[in-house]
Amino acid sequence: MIRFLRKIDHGLAMAEKALAVTLFFALVASIAVNIVARNLFQVSFQYLLEIGPALVLWLALIGSTLALRANRHIRIELVLRFCPPHLAILAGRVCGLFGMAIMAVLGYGALEFVTNEVAIFGARGWLAVVFPAFFTIAFFRFFTQVLAVIPSEAEALHPGSEPAAGDPAP
Repeated sequence: MIRFLRKIDHGLAMAEKALAVTLFFALVASIAVNIVARNLFQVSFQYLLEIGPALVLWLALIGSTLALRANRHIRIELVLRFCPPHLAILAGRVCGLFGMAIMAVLGYGALEFVTNEVAIFGARGWLAVVFPAFFTIAFFRFFTQVLAVIPSEAEALHPGSEPAAGDPAP
């Protein structure tokens, strides 16, 4: 099962990275096309202006799932710094369970939100599918943290140590 979870996590990460690159290219291309069209032909494409913020949102949420995978997401862990290692591990798992619960509740709400968006806006409402996708992937990442079966890439390279300040992000 551990091997299976690692394969799923790796596959998700590869798909997320590919999607992030594709979306970033689409964002830059759509903005460039709109700028050129506006300056050369005095024409602006409203749809391209509307899709830009959606692409930025998708990029932000995909990036945050990748940060969660690498254990580089925003955390408040002042108390954990002063705990003995065995308590810090237990507290990390409790935080993971809490994260799973929050992601499950928000994921359910996101599914309802997408249903309403599609009912109201039709095909454009499907742009909101990023929310349930994000909460599902985040739930999975918290699940793997609770099981502590998938170490971050930094831990895999240097077990038991924190990455140095100059090390590249995983």
